[in-house]
Amino acid sequence: MLLDFAIFSPLDDPSSVIKLRTCATGDDSNSQTAPLSSTVPSAGKRAIEDTFSDASCITASGSEVDLEMLVSSSENTVPSIHLDSALSALEQYMSSSTHCQTKFLVGYSQGVVVAIHSGDAIDNGRTIPSIMNQVKSHLDSASPSNAIAELCGDDRNADYTFGIAIDTTGDLASIQKAIASWSNGTCFAVGQPTTRMSGVKIFEAPLIPLSHGNSTKRSARSHKHTHGHAHLHKHEARATCKAISVVGGDSCGSLASKCGITAASFSKYNPNKKLCSTLQPGQRVCCTAGTLPDITPKPGKDGSCASYNVHTGDYCALLANRNGLTVEQIEKFNDKTTWGWNGCKSLAAGINICLSTGTPPLPAPVSNALCGPLKPGTTAPKKGQSLADLNPCPLNSCCDIWGQCGITPDYCTAEKGLTGNPGTAPPKKNGCVSNCGIDIKNNSDKPTEFIKIAYYESWNWDRPCLNYRAINLGGTTYTHAHWGFATLDNSYNVVVNDTYKQLDDFLSLPNKKILSFGGWGYSTDPKTFESLRTAMNPANVDKFVANIASYLKKGWDGVDIDWEYPGAPDIPGIPPGLKTDGPNYLNFLQKLRKAVGTSKSISIAAPASYWYLKAFPIADMAKVVDYIVYMTYDLHGQWDYKNIWAQDGCSSGNCVRSHVNLTETTYALAMITKAGVAASKINVGVASYGRSFGLTSRPACEKSLSDSGCHIMGPKSGATPGNCTQTAGYISNAEIEEIMDLNTTGAGVDYIYDKASDSDTLFYGNNWVAYMSDTTKKSRVAHYQGLNFGGTVDWAVDLQQFTDDDLDPEGDDDLPDTTPLSACSANYNTFEDLDAHASSIPQHCVAQYTITTLKALLTETLNNYTTLLSDGYDKKFGIYSKAVAGSASQSLLGFIDDHGNDYATCVVAETSICCKACNDDKKSDSYCDYCFDGKCYHECNVVGCTNKRDDVQPSQELIVKTANESEPCPPNYSKRGYGPDNPYEQTVYWTWKNSSGFFADLELNTGIPKSKTKMGNYDRMNSCAPSAKAGDDCWSIGMYYNVPLINGYSASDVANPKEVVSKGLDKIKGLPTQIDQVLTALQLNGYLGDDMELIDSLSLPILMLASATENMGTVVQIADKITEEERKAFILAFLSAIFLIVPVIGEVVGSIAELTDIGTVMALLGAAGNSAVDIYTVVDDPKNAPLAIFDLILAPLAIADIATITKVANIRRGMKESDIAKLGDPVKRRTDIIDKVKGVCRPDLE
Repeated sequence: MLLDFAIFSPLDDPSSVIKLRTCATGDDSNSQTAPLSSTVPSAGKRAIEDTFSDASCITASGSEVDLEMLVSSSENTVPSIHLDSALSALEQYMSSSTHCQTKFLVGYSQGVVVAIHSGDAIDNGRTIPSIMNQVKSHLDSASPSNAIAELCGDDRNADYTFGIAIDTTGDLASIQKAIASWSNGTCFAVGQPTTRMSGVKIFEAPLIPLSHGNSTKRSARSHKHTHGHAHLHKHEARATCKAISVVGGDSCGSLASKCGITAASFSKYNPNKKLCSTLQPGQRVCCTAGTLPDITPKPGKDGSCASYNVHTGDYCALLANRNGLTVEQIEKFNDKTTWGWNGCKSLAAGINICLSTGTPPLPAPVSNALCGPLKPGTTAPKKGQSLADLNPCPLNSCCDIWGQCGITPDYCTAEKGLTGNPGTAPPKKNGCVSNCGIDIKNNSDKPTEFIKIAYYESWNWDRPCLNYRAINLGGTTYTHAHWGFATLDNSYNVVVNDTYKQLDDFLSLPNKKILSFGGWGYSTDPKTFESLRTAMNPANVDKFVANIASYLKKGWDGVDIDWEYPGAPDIPGIPPGLKTDGPNYLNFLQKLRKAVGTSKSISIAAPASYWYLKAFPIADMAKVVDYIVYMTYDLHGQWDYKNIWAQDGCSSGNCVRSHVNLTETTYALAMITKAGVAASKINVGVASYGRSFGLTSRPACEKSLSDSGCHIMGPKSGATPGNCTQTAGYISNAEIEEIMDLNTTGAGVDYIYDKASDSDTLFYGNNWVAYMSDTTKKSRVAHYQGLNFGGTVDWAVDLQQFTDDDLDPEGDDDLPDTTPLSACSANYNTFEDLDAHASSIPQHCVAQYTITTLKALLTETLNNYTTLLSDGYDKKFGIYSKAVAGSASQSLLGFIDDHGNDYATCVVAETSICCKACNDDKKSDSYCDYCFDGKCYHECNVVGCTNKRDDVQPSQELIVKTANESEPCPPNYSKRGYGPDNPYEQTVYWTWKNSSGFFADLELNTGIPKSKTKMGNYDRMNSCAPSAKAGDDCWSIGMYYNVPLINGYSASDVANPKEVVSKGLDKIKGLPTQIDQVLTALQLNGYLGDDMELIDSLSLPILMLASATENMGTVVQIADKITEEERKAFILAFLSAIFLIVPVIGEVVGSIAELTDIGTVMALLGAAGNSAVDIYTVVDDPKNAPLAIFDLILAPLAIADIATITKVANIRRGMKESDIAKLGDPVKRRTDIIDKVKGVCRPDLE
């Protein structure tokens, strides 16, 4: 992004009020822009506006100058892409003729800050590209953490200074200091060791000769700034002089030069003896006889003050000097009255201020302001209005000083800044200008009845467990039961799905029976999201209303509309909502009320989010409906991941937060009541489920949920799904209670009541969940009742506890008598034993025997794995790394040959022969592009022949010429001419147009860093004799000139995947204990799941791990006694083992830093590595089955989770036999044995 700020208001002063004006330029890495340095106080975001409205550019001439360069480096350098992005964005913007008057700007990308200062006399459009070219070239080899390039000093004042400042730590304050120096006409890097860059071309206003001495000075800008008076003022009266203004860096000598007078005359016209030692920017001096003219601004005839828009380089003393004022006068004109004025110390760019007495001006508009007087298009307030009353926020929510709407204290706290002016706030605060406060309103009257609503999920029988019959609602304390959910057909008829035959029981309940339409799924599914919108369209609404009114006569007490959400702009997978959604929704409700009268209740569901609720005309809707279901749950969830706006105080967007936080619920209740809804019509949500998260570090989160290491995993939920709800990130209260009751798995279940959020929380495994226990619900109900809300609404009654309903929804059938099965008393510990007895194993013992054998193999594997890490791995890796390093040169040149055309331009030394001879043997379209007309052969008797033996007829020798031609680089040979084509032999001269991109991609694809290369010439197949001289024709064959070559790449540079191996061991340590538990259940006939699914889910992970450790065992044998012939077999075994472990840690090969040089290794193996390539193709696919299987099976409690086992088994069964075979012979062989024992018939087993 691009940004600017007031140059002379210190960013690192905690007492300053900071304003940054920013605009986005596009995301260079598909991730959100990193936060600014923590040393900078909080600031409002603002759109950049041109510093000058005068778009004319100066007339400049070119010259070569010396630029001073100061670069400091560190080991923690940022990726060059971010520096390149910031530099390029700045260059593109400031070089444009549209922005030639922009003289200061900052570029920011992922923590990298770059700023440019260009003096008023410098031509941006031609100077910036020229200097940028040289600076980028210098930085390519420097890997800077900070850098300064400056043109200053000597005879240059502020108009003629130029500077570029770079800070890769995001420290804006340090950048500001450099810009301030240049703006004052002084150098920043004084006294520091700099490098001089000579011959840099710049374009600036022409030099003019001084009237004294032999030196020259540069002229000031020929046109005036819009923000001040002209540098040279005309006579206003006979007694006044012609005056010019001082620029930072000016001296009396330079001012005399500007005036075009001698130094003596200048002293005569300006007799103050202390003048030359006290010159200040903006100060006026005389160029002729007379006194300085009065240029103090005057108020308008209407009583308004002389207004001025502050620019980035302004400060009060400068403005005072320019306008014949004092700093004290400027403060007096503005204190307490001018909008956004924080005093001279915190003078912000872009605000309108007074430079005379009079009424303050309207605030300057800000392009992204949504409320208040900063909103574009705002006109002066009417009589009786204040500026703060203008453009209120939707829902009567708070408007802060930056013109943004919100409902939290950050937006709603009305505090003014140090000067007490409107539109200001204290440092690090955003203040509030209208509708301030977070108190609940409209709650003075109690409801006639405090109701309790329960939603019933009619689809709860889709779950494998946690089922609930509708009839059970009759024994509860709920006053209202909402059936979730009815839908519509294409004719807007009501559709109620009663697959599980619960509707009749529901309609027989003594509770108020409410039919709910819609719901989240129906409202957001791409197939159905238009249904409610279309039904409420004016053309269809009457039919829809009539159909509802008719259907309610079938025993319903009311209707509830749950459209999520009208007008919503950003629901994934569907188009943005329409502006007509809200008004049409209100019109529908009004018509529905007329149709059903007061005999049926009408309610709607409303979101507890400002972002979504603002499209509801909620105050008018509240007048129509009987009550509102206010969904004060799901305040947080997996959707928060990397959403920096989702959570206050969480700049990453990945913080762990409760979805039922009482503080945030209170903000939401204040929002809807401030919007005009009576509390007595609002039923506040309570939840019978939790929102769970997989944690990046449970230990960090246990210290504090605000710990810097405590974050949620993402983008998909990393939470363990519940056994019944089977949805990662969403788990029922019943399942949460079960986890606490069955805490026998060593998963580390810890309950914590969080007082700050009034939430129950639970750590289990690597999960954290927030929910409401029955105790918390009771306290919430009492709290809401005490605030005179209309009631509560519980989602959902069927999630609260396990019942005996988990069978047939229509009733329980008696089970038939069974004959006891024989005992499974045999014991097979090896696959060889299992294979030998396959035909005699009873079917009911297959799972127990197979799992026992797999457990024995896993135990052996873990022992081998542990031994590997404690003894032998480092030695084997040492030999592996030497082999990889030896192939680096081949990989580097291969990368150049395969991708060079993407990064370079080339000149090819083409050899040519006469066209006649060439066309006789033309091998490609371009083969004869460089042929010549004329003589084809040398004279045999003069020059010689290809064969001169006396007994053989001499043959003629072709005349061959050489010429350099501009052509595409390899691998594009489309323009190659005469000569061999397998391989092409022509010499190539390389010029690198994107060397930084080349080296970044080289390291990404081969693991070879730029630091291990040097530029040089590579002999591919040249045949020049040692005595050959430069320029000889022989050099036109077989050479690459100016290409990267390996320089110092050794075994120590090869990435070590030991961490991958270590992580794998950590991941699988808990498997044996879980397998023991299911084995016990099998032995006691107590396993409730499909035992064949259990085999299929466990077999592949264990077989892959066993094969990995066995491959490493082979590596040990080879490494202990290795020969050159065994090298490739060694690398193959090593890689195969690593590839098999990668899915265990939940990654794909391409995402692991320790395997970045895998391209180098695979190139070394060549055809001999086909088996490793087979494994690689399986495990490097982000959607590969082994990755999905390990991800599920290694989750806490996973093996005891029947639903998870079913998922894993289905994934395993979906794998092709060819993919199993690619995982290697040991995996395939043992899989065949398991299939044989199970009685599975496969074509390759017959």
